[in-house]
Amino acid sequence: MNEFHYDAESDPPAPVCDVVLIVPATDLRVSAPAIVDTGADGMIVPVGHLHRIGARRVFKTGMRSQWGERRAVYLYLIDVQIGSITLPGVYAVGDELGTEVILGRNVLNRLRVLLDGPAALTRIQV
Repeated sequence: MNEFHYDAESDPPAPVCDVVLIVPATDLRVSAPAIVDTGADGMIVPVGHLHRIGARRVFKTGMRSQWGERRAVYLYLIDVQIGSITLPGVYAVGDELGTEVILGRNVLNRLRVLLDGPAALTRIQV
């Protein structure tokens, strides 16, 4: 089991984990903290991280925020490593404005995730 401490700098403290973003063809990778967000439909990654590992745009689509506005975004196909778990073939939205990696349900639904608020721990396993 992989355990990660909540981000105590957030108010209220936020469930997070460390991820490694990988382009399998080149094995280029970048590590980043990620917010575990069960309300997000998909994974969101700052485009700077994606460019650093040479990830390529797969296709263009639309995305709607929680406030209802819609904008065009590009999806990138990457592998995601969380502790000892590697998830191949994950679509990630390239975020041109934000700086945070968001781990959404397209990733979380492939895992067993326990958000232990009282202990301030995120536990992740396959």
